[in-house]
Amino acid sequence: MIRYFNGFVLFPLLEKKAQRDIYSKLRELKSFETLSRDQQLERQRQCFYDFLLYCQNEVPYYKDLFKQEAFDVEKVKVDIRHIESLPLLTKDIIREQADRIKMPIGHHVRKTGGSTGQSVHFYYDDVGLDWTSAINMQAYDMAGNFVYRKDCHISSELGIASPTGKAKFLDWLKLFSQNRTRLMISSFSDDDLQQTFLDLKTIKPYLLQGHPSSAYAIAEYVARNNLPLKKYCSVFEPSGEMLTPKMVASIEKNLGAKVVNRYGNAEFGVMAHSLLRDSYTKLKIFERAFHIEHCEADSLIVSNCTNLGMPLLRYDTGDVGTVLSDTEGTFITDIQGRVHDVVNIAGEGYATHFIMDYLDHKIRHVREFQIEIKPEGNPLISIVPENENDKERIKSEMLKRWPSGLDIRFITFENLKKVGWRQKFRHVINAEDVICE
Repeated sequence: MIRYFNGFVLFPLLEKKAQRDIYSKLRELKSFETLSRDQQLERQRQCFYDFLLYCQNEVPYYKDLFKQEAFDVEKVKVDIRHIESLPLLTKDIIREQADRIKMPIGHHVRKTGGSTGQSVHFYYDDVGLDWTSAINMQAYDMAGNFVYRKDCHISSELGIASPTGKAKFLDWLKLFSQNRTRLMISSFSDDDLQQTFLDLKTIKPYLLQGHPSSAYAIAEYVARNNLPLKKYCSVFEPSGEMLTPKMVASIEKNLGAKVVNRYGNAEFGVMAHSLLRDSYTKLKIFERAFHIEHCEADSLIVSNCTNLGMPLLRYDTGDVGTVLSDTEGTFITDIQGRVHDVVNIAGEGYATHFIMDYLDHKIRHVREFQIEIKPEGNPLISIVPENENDKERIKSEMLKRWPSGLDIRFITFENLKKVGWRQKFRHVINAEDVICE
């Protein structure tokens, strides 16, 4: 069958053509899982020991930090938790010390979503990027989404002109080789959801991946319209947003899908994934690449040993969860991360990830945004432009997309508001949620 050819022949050929080396890392990940628990922990300690030696010898920031803290790399060979004697690494430190943490080989850039403050750029080297791809493939396997199965990814319809010529062919070839299709979604209006649902029925994927708020909107469309309760996909896997019990219940009931879960971010890629036999609330950490410190309902602190382009040791992710080990591995439970709200603009619902994508990829040159919901009147979007002279263009583009139902203003980054006891940034806030300093 063509799907087997794509998965086992075409994709590896394209990997080789692009001078990527993903499958050797995937084999290493699979080999790691076959080891006894003691062997796994020994392998993890050795990998981190080698990585820390690299940091000590090559990375200016860590050279100085290790000396300052009298950090003895040799102790990691005995107990990996010795890493935890180092001070935390935060986004603020990375902004200040980026030139001394990023290495010249780090040229693949990733940008955080800014949920705990101003967005920050992170960088991968070629090998580190291959590791993230391999871990992503291993995560797919854990969801039963093997290379020969069909999957589709929910994407925002932004009104951007499709690529032409060579770029269009390469985009198609990449998707085709992975047996992947894009499921486009414009808004959460019934008219738009009807088309998205019809496309899903046509595609019939094994796995549906995307923001849970989008899958939830499709599932609720099925319920509202009393459509047949069938298995429209076998598995749903979230990306970029936290699952909630209400979302899971609706997706499983109305789309007929088993909901799995994964945890990741721009800084590290995917770090943990649930097993099909477990609840979506229990995620197994990829310990060959990551050390996530044990905690109970506290900040998730992560170190990794696969990205030489920008090493991150004891990085505070800004997310909260519980991390514990047992005889089968180390698991994260009770993760509290980003939730993408839905904003009503002129009678139609838009998820914040759609608005974010529209600003980032269609309008461009927007540093950050925040939408404030008030008891009366339109939502107010506050935009932080990259360039003060670009305000009129940005406003004009916004009004083309949303001519009514949304008030627009421009602010500086410092004027973005924080909410909650942890003073976290959220893209959508209610006026009464803001805690005055």
